[in-house]
Amino acid sequence: MKAKKDLMKVEPYRGELSRRELARRLGLKEEEILPLHANENLFIEKEWVKERIKEALEKIDPRMYPDPQNVEVRRALAQYYGVDEEEVVMGSGADELIDGISRCFIESGEQIVTLDPTFQVYGISAMLHGGRCKSVLLKEDFSIDVARLLSELDETVKVLYICSPNNPTGNQHEKGVVEEVIGKANCIVVLDEAYVEFADYSLSKLIHEYDNLIVLRTFSKGFGIAGLRFGVALSNQEIADIMRRGLQPYNVSNIAQYTALTLLEHWSYLAEKINEIKRQREALLKELSEIEGLKAYPSKANFILVRIVKRGVRAEDVQKKLMMKGILVRDRSGLPLLDNCLRITVCPNHMTERLTSALKEALGD
Repeated sequence: MKAKKDLMKVEPYRGELSRRELARRLGLKEEEILPLHANENLFIEKEWVKERIKEALEKIDPRMYPDPQNVEVRRALAQYYGVDEEEVVMGSGADELIDGISRCFIESGEQIVTLDPTFQVYGISAMLHGGRCKSVLLKEDFSIDVARLLSELDETVKVLYICSPNNPTGNQHEKGVVEEVIGKANCIVVLDEAYVEFADYSLSKLIHEYDNLIVLRTFSKGFGIAGLRFGVALSNQEIADIMRRGLQPYNVSNIAQYTALTLLEHWSYLAEKINEIKRQREALLKELSEIEGLKAYPSKANFILVRIVKRGVRAEDVQKKLMMKGILVRDRSGLPLLDNCLRITVCPNHMTERLTSALKEALGD
C-alpha cells in the first residue's frame, strides 16, 4: 500500500513506555511506577479530578454530539484568559490545534520555523501537511538569538513557533524579546504557552495588539486532565474563524468541554496546587544540583532538564537504570544542544527521595 509521500518523510513522534506497560514488565503495581517522563500534573489528587468529571457528567447527555461552538464553555474560557468569546478556539488538546494551524495556513512547500531544541510536534505537523521545517538554534543558554531568527524569516516562512516556557529546556523567554519578534515577524507567530501556569507571566492578551499572533494554552498541565485532551487557541477573530473552519466537526467531546468548565469553577484549588508545584520545583532543583555528575537547569515549567556531566556516563544508560527501578524519565539527548540530557517531571515530595537516590546510584555516586 502506497502512503502519501509527505507522511513517509516524517519520523513518528515517540514517547516513552507507559506507566502501565512498565509496571507489567517489572511485575509491579501501576501505582509503584513514578511517571516522571510526560510532564503530567502529579500534585492534583486523582480522586479529586474524578469528582470533577462526575460533576461534568451531570451536565451532559452522552447520547448527543458535542456543541463545537459551546457558548457557555467559551464564555468561561474567555473570562479566564482575558479575551473575547470569538477569540477562543477549542481543540482536542493543543496538538490538534497545532495540526489545525498547519491545515489552515501551510501550503505545500511553505516553511515553518522552530526555535530548537523545542517541541517536535510543530515540525511533524507541518511536514504532514506538505510543509517544510526550518530550524533556528537557540543560544547556549537557551535564549533567543533575535538577529539570527529575524534573518531567517524570509517570504517562504508562513509560521514561526515560539514555545515559552520552552519544552524541553524549561526556560521562559524574556517578555520584551518575544514581543519584539512578534512585532517584526512577517508571518504568523504561534506562542505556545502550555506551561505558562507555572511561569512568571502570560502574553496571551497581546492578541489584541498583533494581528499575526496565535497563543496556545492547554488543560493537560496546570489543570491536570491530560487524558481528556482539551486545548485552546487564542487569536483575533479573523484567524479564529479560519481555524474553526479548518478543524473537524464535533472535535472536542462533551466530557472534555464540561470538565474544563468545572475545573475553572474550582480554580482556587488548582491555584494552590500550581503554587505547590512551583515551590517543589525549586526544592527539587536544589536537590538535583547537589548530585555529583549532574547539572540541573532552572525551570519555569513543571519539569526540570538535567545534563549528565560525569565522564563516561550516558543519559540513555541512566534512563534505563531508572526504568529498572520503576522510574520513567525522558531522554532528550537526540535534540540539538541537549547532548546527554534528561527531562524530569516535578514530583511531590514523597517521590523525591526515591528519585534522587536512584539517580545517585545510577551515576555511581
